[in-house]
Amino acid sequence: MDEIDFASERAESFNAMALQMVLQKLDMTRSTGVCRACNMPIEADRLQANPHARHCCDCAEEEEARNNRVKRCGPR
Repeated sequence: MDEIDFASERAESFNAMALQMVLQKLDMTRSTGVCRACNMPIEADRLQANPHARHCCDCAEEEEARNNRVKRCGPR
């Protein structure tokens, strides 16, 4: 086997793994409709757009801002 065969096998393996991850994500349970951070109901339009939402809009924005800050500055 040469490098092209190995690269082809790695690509096939990667694609199979990626497909499995997508299928697992589709099997995830739907949201309970209650925000995990503040225990308030998640907005209906948010749940309609993303049935797997774990946070309300406000908490999701705070979580995203926190994640962006960690990416830029590192954990504190």
